[in-house]
Amino acid sequence: MNGLNGNEAAQPRVFAHDAIPLNMSVSTGSTFGFAKTLEITTDNGVGYILNEVVTSTAKSVKIQIIALKQNGKIGAIRILNPGTANAINDVLSFTPSSGSGTTNFTVKELGLPGTEQRGACLFVGGAGATGTICVKMESGDVVTFKGVTAGSFLPILAIDVLRTATDATGTATATDVTDVIALY
Repeated sequence: MNGLNGNEAAQPRVFAHDAIPLNMSVSTGSTFGFAKTLEITTDNGVGYILNEVVTSTAKSVKIQIIALKQNGKIGAIRILNPGTANAINDVLSFTPSSGSGTTNFTVKELGLPGTEQRGACLFVGGAGATGTICVKMESGDVVTFKGVTAGSFLPILAIDVLRTATDATGTATATDVTDVIALY
């Protein structure tokens, strides 16, 4: 049930039902390049199994097969790990573990997967040098949080974690926290 738009109690994030660890190791660019939306571009893989988990040959994107078409072709997926350093229009290849051929997906959108209706809360495991994390909020605004300590839970609704951002004072800042987990 979606509830009313703007009603913060419509889908409260009191307890997480899913978690995705985020790879914060990208060293350049303004985004970490998390693959949020994928679209099938070449459908030559056959023999996938329902609930099978496969990882792309590049960028470490991990998907779960949640629906199948005829001959064990991918019908629908869920992104379990959005990888890192992806860019719009990158092509990711997946091969079934017991089938043949490959299925190629094109990255259509960057950000945290599963945030089409609601953002994700964040857990920060490592504080880095300054405890800074730059995020894109559910509203679309970019916000920089400073002084975040290791083991912090951020009860915010983020749709992306950015590598760099410009704060309200016009100062460019960089995310330096580590071991971030998106909680849904």
